[in-house]
Amino acid sequence: MAADPDTKRPAGVPERRRADAVRNEQAICDAAMRLLASRPEATMAEIAAACGLGRATLYRHFATRDELVAAIQRQAVDAGAAALDAAELDQGDARDALRRAIFALVGVGDRYRLLARQTALDPRLLEHQPAVAGRLLALIRRGQDSGDLRGDLPPEWILPALAGLLVLALRSMADARFSHELAAERVASTLLAGIAA
Repeated sequence: MAADPDTKRPAGVPERRRADAVRNEQAICDAAMRLLASRPEATMAEIAAACGLGRATLYRHFATRDELVAAIQRQAVDAGAAALDAAELDQGDARDALRRAIFALVGVGDRYRLLARQTALDPRLLEHQPAVAGRLLALIRRGQDSGDLRGDLPPEWILPALAGLLVLALRSMADARFSHELAAERVASTLLAGIAA
C-alpha cells in the first residue's frame, strides 16, 4: 500500500485525531450550543471566549460559523441515533414504540434547539440521516406488518411527515411556545391520529 507523502500514513488509512483536538472540538460545540441558544447573533470571537480558547484555536477547528453549526448538527444526529437505541424500538406495540421514538427525538431536539434558529430546517432532513431514518423506517414497517399502523401509506411518506412535525416541534420549543413534553405529545398525537390502524 502506497504511503501518503505528506503524512507518512498508508494511503486510504484515515488520520487518527489527537485526544486534545477532539476535546477542544467538543468544548467548542458545547459552548457554542449554550451561547447561540441564548444569543443567536454571537460572533465567533464570543464563542471562542465562551469556551476559553483563543480565536486562532477556534478557527483551526472551524474556519466558518457554518462549519461549526454543521458539527453541532452532526452531534445532534448522533445523539438522536443514541436516543432511539435507548428507546428500545423493537419492544412492544409499534404505536407505543413510535411514541417513545418521538419523545426521545424531541428530547434531543430540546438540547439542540439552537439549530432551529441557526439553520433552515428541512423536513427531508431525516431522509439523509440513515442512523436515524433506518431505525424509524424499520419501526414503521413493523407496525404496518403487525396491523398497528395503516398499511396503505408508504413508510417513505410517513417518515417525512414525522420529520415535518419534529421540525415544527423544534421551532416551537426554540420560540418557547411549547415545553419539550407538550411538543412531543402534540407530535405523537398528530402523527398517530393519521397513521394508526
